[in-house]
Amino acid sequence: MVFPQNINKGKFIVIEGIDGSGLSTQTAILKERLTSEGIKTYQTKEPTDGPVGGVLRLALTKRISITPETFALLFAADRMDHLTKEIVPKLEEGIAVICDRYYFSNFAYQGIDLDMDWLIKLNCKALLPDATIFLDVDPLECEKRRESRMRVEHFEEMEKLSKIREKYLEVLKQLGDETKAKIEIVNANNSIEQVADDILSAIRPIIK
Repeated sequence: MVFPQNINKGKFIVIEGIDGSGLSTQTAILKERLTSEGIKTYQTKEPTDGPVGGVLRLALTKRISITPETFALLFAADRMDHLTKEIVPKLEEGIAVICDRYYFSNFAYQGIDLDMDWLIKLNCKALLPDATIFLDVDPLECEKRRESRMRVEHFEEMEKLSKIREKYLEVLKQLGDETKAKIEIVNANNSIEQVADDILSAIRPIIK
């Protein structure tokens, strides 16, 4: 795996996890904590609210049907648009960017159906994050957390979540070994406050 390094002043932090692991909650808490320390921070997510992201959301909520290959292509397209229009400009300004999901999601979710080498090639122009945090949660716990949702998204079936979690762990280990990227696995079965503390401790070495 070869991905371009982030040479900008701002640090690029990614938070990953299966559905129901607390991504949006922890991303928001981390932004609040860093901002309170005087660190300029920008919070974003994938899929984005852009035109490609809109199509992805329709597919994720089963309002349209697309193939796994199309999912992968759309995610990669949305990501490059995201990097060009939002992430890189903020990093160039010296702002820390916290992203809720990135190409690790692509590798884990589409990787259960598609060739990993092809998925990596689709994303080979995307920046390597300065730090990636994986919120590791028992799929059964995720199921409990999602009970109140009105609609089950495409990737939220229990059996798929278990496979995706396994693929995440496999991909994160492979990427960590091959790129020496900073990857931390946080036990997200713990309380929200404990998880937030663990995330902050994990990224502390790269944040001044």
